[in-house]
Amino acid sequence: MSSDNVIPIYASGFFNFSRDGKVTQFTTFYYIDKFGYYVSLNKNEVKREIITIKRNLQQLIDEEKIIINGERVKAYVKWVKIKLLDKHHPIIEFLLYFSGTLRKGLNEYYNIYSEEIAEYPYEAVWHLPGKIIKINMAGDIRIEESILRVRVKKVLELVEKKE
Repeated sequence: MSSDNVIPIYASGFFNFSRDGKVTQFTTFYYIDKFGYYVSLNKNEVKREIITIKRNLQQLIDEEKIIINGERVKAYVKWVKIKLLDKHHPIIEFLLYFSGTLRKGLNEYYNIYSEEIAEYPYEAVWHLPGKIIKINMAGDIRIEESILRVRVKKVLELVEKKE
């Protein structure tokens, strides 16, 4: 049995961007685990799984370009936790961190990554240190002063019927 049969169904993230340029991201992924992979793991296997998940996520994040005011910054996976809602619904929580230098006035933040098709719905809330002037990202965007909420629906693939 492996985690290959564990399917993501939803994700939710919260990003806090403080006035000193530090960003803390807390994200939770929700899964369906029909065969009970995670519930079957013992303590040592869970520890190994967490190490693997953390390493894989760090590799994905290393492929992103995070730029704050023209300076590229690096994000770090600080913490990973696996929890079970029940034996068929695990959740995996992540805590990420990165930091850049902010200045008085207008600040720019870019996160550039390879475009992906949303295989499950997700949402994120950003708390930023000032008023949001401009945003360019996919999804249903709502802005209220320094709070940005994005919701992205699962992309349904159209399959051609062959007769």
